[in-house]
Amino acid sequence: MQQGIAIFMFIFIFALASACVWMGFCHDRMRFVRVSFLYFHAIYFVLSVVKIVLGSAENTLFESFWDIEKRTYIHYGVPLVVFCAVTLALLIKGKWFSDKRIIDAFCAVMFPGSILLFLVNGRITNGTYCVLFLVCACLTLVVKFAGRIELSYYQKQEFGKAARAAVPYVGVWVAMHCMFLPNELYINNPGEFTGSYVPFLAITVCGALVITVLLILGEFFLLPKALGCYMNFFFMGAAMMGYIQNMFLNGKMEILDGDEQVWPAAQQMINIVLWIAVIAALMVLCARKKAVARVGRAVCIYILLIQTVTLGYLVAVTDLGSNSQAEAMTIQNSLEVAEGQNVLVFVLDRFDSSWMETVYEEDADFCEPLADFIFYRNATSQFANTGPGIPYLLTATAWKEAYGTDYGAHAYQDSSLLQDMRQQGFDLGIYTSAGLVSSQMYDTISNYSDTVEKTYRVGTTIYTMWKCAMYQTTPFLLKNQYSYYSDDIAGIVRAPQVWDTENDFWFWERLRDEGLTVSSDYAKAFRFYHMHGAHEPYIFSDDMRYDKTGRDTGLYSQIRGSMKIVYAYMEQLKALGKYDDATIIITADHGQQTDFIEETGKPQRVSSPVIMIKEPHQKGSRLQVSDVPVSQAQMLASMVRSMGMDSRKYGITLDQAAEESDKERVFVILYPEFVKYTITGDVWDMNNWTGELLQEE
Repeated sequence: MQQGIAIFMFIFIFALASACVWMGFCHDRMRFVRVSFLYFHAIYFVLSVVKIVLGSAENTLFESFWDIEKRTYIHYGVPLVVFCAVTLALLIKGKWFSDKRIIDAFCAVMFPGSILLFLVNGRITNGTYCVLFLVCACLTLVVKFAGRIELSYYQKQEFGKAARAAVPYVGVWVAMHCMFLPNELYINNPGEFTGSYVPFLAITVCGALVITVLLILGEFFLLPKALGCYMNFFFMGAAMMGYIQNMFLNGKMEILDGDEQVWPAAQQMINIVLWIAVIAALMVLCARKKAVARVGRAVCIYILLIQTVTLGYLVAVTDLGSNSQAEAMTIQNSLEVAEGQNVLVFVLDRFDSSWMETVYEEDADFCEPLADFIFYRNATSQFANTGPGIPYLLTATAWKEAYGTDYGAHAYQDSSLLQDMRQQGFDLGIYTSAGLVSSQMYDTISNYSDTVEKTYRVGTTIYTMWKCAMYQTTPFLLKNQYSYYSDDIAGIVRAPQVWDTENDFWFWERLRDEGLTVSSDYAKAFRFYHMHGAHEPYIFSDDMRYDKTGRDTGLYSQIRGSMKIVYAYMEQLKALGKYDDATIIITADHGQQTDFIEETGKPQRVSSPVIMIKEPHQKGSRLQVSDVPVSQAQMLASMVRSMGMDSRKYGITLDQAAEESDKERVFVILYPEFVKYTITGDVWDMNNWTGELLQEE
């Protein structure tokens, strides 16, 4: 976001300077804003073209410059000075370009055009922006050569009356998307937000006010009167249809877990046609009939009032103080191991064993650091999702039908695993999200803190919350343009001391720069590292770079990058002399996502988590691959045994699993559907999967 602001200011300064020079020659103060607007977009266009040539057509301009260096501003600044000088000469003295209607016409088409493109796509890439700019340039020439077209603008004395007329239309749409729905999302899902509520409320309210003012000022200074009225009516129609879509048309919405939701094509087409028809009809009727415009204005005020009152009620009746936003699992001791025994668990989120097989088959040399490990590729997880998956790995509490879908509340209550580890003398470093660990366990964990300082990224907060709201209110055809993930919500808060499960780069950076150390404060250490692993979005590359655009990475690139972090960790362990006697487990909370096919009782695809383990003093010449049917339960039993504890209460271990190869394994999906699978034998044989759709009591 900071780089984005820097690029914006870089363009804005050039645009402002160009407008000042133009005004110095033309002495037309009323067009100063429109000239600045024209130059801002002209410079933006030039930079977008350059980025397209460099291969960034699918990224926004700000994403293209996310890793810009200071000297790069000079490299771009010098040619931009020449570009601005040449175009200024044309606008001031050029026969074809000195007609001031060019400036007016360009603003009249570019301002609503850029807003519409932004609303349709949720972002403006370099490629789409260049198309928009060229279309607007062509329309500008049409207006220039159609000499009879006169553009009438608001005068200063008309601003007050026009603003009062515009506020209900524009304000209801902005308030719905920037204030009401974001706050409703926070209040209904406080566990998803890591920042305090009061500053969040202040940011969204102030953001809504600022955006409303900017849109209205844009109408006054950039648009002719008639076009400004049509824009008001467009916002009115969009707000009304958004309200109806959210309240009545959305139906059942799936949980956003990184995958796109799919709606039937017919449903999408009917929905978008309804949107276009209603908004177009409202715009035409309001423009022709003042009575209709007044009714529409009253409806906007009603929606604005009802949402404001509703938000006030939710704030009043919700105990937001019970959700301690200062709590977190920090990075404390994350690069420390014990002088004596170390048990290290790396959980690479959604790392399916089939993907590990592909990596191994394509490049066996890449797996050379795993020579001392056994890879159990015929494995099952207890759960299909992270929410219950991490608590299971920290408790070994087997799912029971009596738990229903509320597994997390029972897992820690019915388990003494972490307490037993602590009594055994282990320092417990649990590096995951605080929401995945019960408060009952906080006093046993060394890296838990309830005094973590967190601050909001203002711009990121406003944009992310607007995006979340748009997902609720847009037609089905556009919803996936606004799909978001937990990483997006986590990213609105800046908290460098908190463990980040959504981006492995920060773990790698600290491991590289600071390195592992051996602590003398404890004799034994248990480290549980929950990493982003194979989960979308793919932002970490196999050459150990963070790429927020995702243009140079993908599933296997991110898998390799995350595995290289584990490799680097093990290399440092070896240098410290703590590798041989350590227990190291590389696993996943679950494999790839799979849907239940009710007609067949089978999953859409097989899901199998990676399970690779090196027990103390285990040696090998290459990665061993085992086809013994195992589950995470046996992995946890093996881990407990390696810690010198009684593993029998957790069942058989991995090396005992071959003796019970026909044992039934259970795989549970708690949401969006409640499904229980039983697997007997080879997990990769779909015939061995039997599923049933359960009903929660």
